[in-house]
Amino acid sequence: MTTVLQQLKPAFRIASVATTNNGINLTWKDGHESFYHNLWLRDSCRCPDCFQRDTLSLNSGHDLLKIPLNPIPQEVTLNRDGDLDIIWGGEETGHHSVFDASWLRAHCQNNPVLQQKLKPQLWDSSVSIPHFNYHEVIKDDGKLLLFLDQMVELGVVIIDDAPKNEESFRALIERVGPLRQRYHPTNVFTLDRTNTNAQAIQHSYQVGVLRNHTDVTAYDIPTGLQFLECLLYENPDNDRQAYSTIVDGFKLAEVIKAENPWFYELLTTEYIPAGRRRLCVEEKLAEYESSARKYEWEAYRRNHLINLDDNGEVYQIRYNHNTRIPLEVAYDKIHDLLAAYRRFSQLLQDPEYNVEFLLTPGQIFVVNNWRVLHGRTGIWNPALKRIVLGAYLEEETFRCRRRILLGDKTGMSDLWLMGCSDHALEILADRY
Repeated sequence: MTTVLQQLKPAFRIASVATTNNGINLTWKDGHESFYHNLWLRDSCRCPDCFQRDTLSLNSGHDLLKIPLNPIPQEVTLNRDGDLDIIWGGEETGHHSVFDASWLRAHCQNNPVLQQKLKPQLWDSSVSIPHFNYHEVIKDDGKLLLFLDQMVELGVVIIDDAPKNEESFRALIERVGPLRQRYHPTNVFTLDRTNTNAQAIQHSYQVGVLRNHTDVTAYDIPTGLQFLECLLYENPDNDRQAYSTIVDGFKLAEVIKAENPWFYELLTTEYIPAGRRRLCVEEKLAEYESSARKYEWEAYRRNHLINLDDNGEVYQIRYNHNTRIPLEVAYDKIHDLLAAYRRFSQLLQDPEYNVEFLLTPGQIFVVNNWRVLHGRTGIWNPALKRIVLGAYLEEETFRCRRRILLGDKTGMSDLWLMGCSDHALEILADRY
């Protein structure tokens, strides 16, 4: 009978154990060697005294003031499940720690691959947008995970064969997590050019070209995913009116960095403020309501157009020319900053990077709003009819859902899944 241990790839099975003065060396079945410091192991103990199994958090028995800074393993073995088994000596004689072997491999500090954050796949106009079937994503966790993987890798997907109603639209989003609260009374909005009130306050409803942009740049934390479903498209001219457009903002950041490092520095360090002011605006919560509710909104936010993480990698783009407000920058940088901003704007319209397609009824277009800028081609025929549903999802919400699905795929206990990095979860999900 094949055991679970035997089903694991060699990289997740320990071949031998050796102790050193301050740690433990493990040799794995694939030949890789790992070193784990004694203090790191003792601090990471998951025994019931150190770790609360219900709340998945450190327990009162984990007292850093009492844990020796030089813990001494008294006995180190592999148990019948192939996991690392340590009985501590010295000041903590008898303290017992068991460490899941797969978890240890995913936390190996000797593995340079583990230290590398998975880089997104940058793309230009030649990209092939991944398509998923609505009903498969709704029913199959595996398909849902593949969909979310694409949002991390490419930042854009299209969901086909979706029922053309708000209930089904919400169901897809809530398959990932709760809709993001908007400052409007409604969390699902309807883009319909026949809405004259909306045209008066929102450029997305108006005629002409909608330039590529990211949404809600005046928010402190912009929305993560944006969902747009086409309910109706009737174009009597049968031309390329109201076609969707997208651009990979991470790709444009790379282009600017290569061609003009000074522009790149300005766009990553200088602020380009965004603002939004809407007072005395009324909107109905639902069609059955007899009257609309008033809402007021006044927002201001200073943003970097290109945002970098602690490792200097691009993690977010914030660009919406329609909501940009006067710069707050030293006078000697105004010229160069606006020149850098203009260069980014030029690249947004460059056919080399711009993808254009028709979103047809029953298709849901999903973009990572922290990365992909979206817009549409112009509308000039008043007889064109187009209705699109839209809603937002928090960045953290979709990443949490993906983490849960990756954890399910590992087959491991929550005891070891809690606190793993995204990359560690990806490694563990591929352990069989």
